[in-house]
Amino acid sequence: MNLDLTAVLPVLIPLTLSLAGFITGLSRISDKTRQIMLKWISAAIMISAIVITAGHIEKTDKPQALLAMNNVNLLVLLLVCFMAIVLIKFSQRYLFAEKNTHRYWRWLFLSLTSVSVVIVSNHLLLFWLGWVSISLCFHRLLLFYPDRPRAVLAAHKKFILARVAEIFLLSAIVLLYSQLGTFYLAEMTNHYMSAGIPVELSLAEKCAAIMLALTALIKCAQLPVHGWLIQVVEAPTPISALLHAGIINLGGFLLLSFAPLIAFSSDAQWLILIIAGLSTLVSALVMMTRISVKVKLAWSTCAQMGLMLIECALGLHELALLHLISHSLYKAYMFLSAGDVLQEYSLKQLAPQKNVTFISAMSSLLLVVISTYGIVYFTSYSGPLSVWLLVNTALALYLVSAVRNGTILQFLTSCLTVALLVGFYMGGKTILTWVMPPLPASTMFDAMDIWLSALFVALFLLAVQVRVFPQAKATRTLYRWLFSGLYLDELMTRLTLFLWPITLRPETAIKQNDPSLTKEPTS
Repeated sequence: MNLDLTAVLPVLIPLTLSLAGFITGLSRISDKTRQIMLKWISAAIMISAIVITAGHIEKTDKPQALLAMNNVNLLVLLLVCFMAIVLIKFSQRYLFAEKNTHRYWRWLFLSLTSVSVVIVSNHLLLFWLGWVSISLCFHRLLLFYPDRPRAVLAAHKKFILARVAEIFLLSAIVLLYSQLGTFYLAEMTNHYMSAGIPVELSLAEKCAAIMLALTALIKCAQLPVHGWLIQVVEAPTPISALLHAGIINLGGFLLLSFAPLIAFSSDAQWLILIIAGLSTLVSALVMMTRISVKVKLAWSTCAQMGLMLIECALGLHELALLHLISHSLYKAYMFLSAGDVLQEYSLKQLAPQKNVTFISAMSSLLLVVISTYGIVYFTSYSGPLSVWLLVNTALALYLVSAVRNGTILQFLTSCLTVALLVGFYMGGKTILTWVMPPLPASTMFDAMDIWLSALFVALFLLAVQVRVFPQAKATRTLYRWLFSGLYLDELMTRLTLFLWPITLRPETAIKQNDPSLTKEPTS
């Protein structure tokens, strides 16, 4: 019997996760029974992932399959499976003795189901329905504690922005269908991949590319629509981990899925580079002013998402995919170990501080210039230098700090760390080059590269100013504005509540969470 694996196997993960949501979401089963079920569900997810991977090796391409797997989809789907197993294990302990855990498990698994549907969808209408379902299911998770005003406000803002992003995405799909006559993503990709270079896009295709860019920017919480991302830390920690390590990365996945179209749309690329570039600059600086561990991580996510979108716009798709995977794993670990991170942070505050002086900062900048020039001189690299400028700046600043403040052993350890990071970057980029199809990319010293280089140099200089000259009048003014997040979220919050007012502390939620508040006082 000739069974088409590409038509059958991709449904295994969504089916497993949806059944898990139905079973664990039953309120009448005991906690002990649910714990046993969760162990079997983790095993089922692992087995399904192995089967899909094995079947993908012998796959046959069918551009008109409803569900389809390619190398990118497979990697992201395996990442989702790994994240699901980790979240199940962590949540079992985290939610012990918590009320209404059946609601948590139901919406967690349905959110993961929706994510997996988006990943394996080849039909764009199914892709869009999965995209909408992610937001609606995750909205219920954000309101797990409905008596927390900040959680309600964050969920409300995200709900509105999600609807806007979904309208953009649906409009892009309709425009592409009107031009290409198909809803199948594989056929669209083959159309642009087989076309000549450069491709002259029609007005409808240019508009579709811009709408896809706007969808990704909103999904990745780029400024000024970033406020909800900072405030969702009011939700339980596993939910924050799912968002920062999984769901928010779908903006990058969207651009990777439509990479052949975005690669030929300079308007969409510039829109991403301007908004994501400024978001990265501001978020990285604001992060330096934060004390709360979770809030600092949230601003870090905003900056990291900006970098991932920049990489997509530059045509560095293998680097964007590497960024997506590594950021997901790193941020999940950081959120799920937030308690340990807080303890480590306290210990670091007691230890001697490794301050960066003006001389060490300038030495770092000189080291960056030399290393970046060496990359061009000793290799045949012709891509954008801005990304290397950012990487080299971070590594050199770290190394110079170790040289000034550390012992010889610490310096050697720092050198080894830098070498491993560079090796990981180069190795991962080389491996993922086989995964992503070849597409046009930005070149050295073109307008895009110069714009990003200027932003990254500005980021370095402003960061040095904050750390080296904290008492200067200009620094205090800058610090005040950064601490407020440039007041962008306050403006968005006022606009949101003006357009769609909401009660931030519903009486029904208070009664459900604390019935004692509704009792009449006794004499």
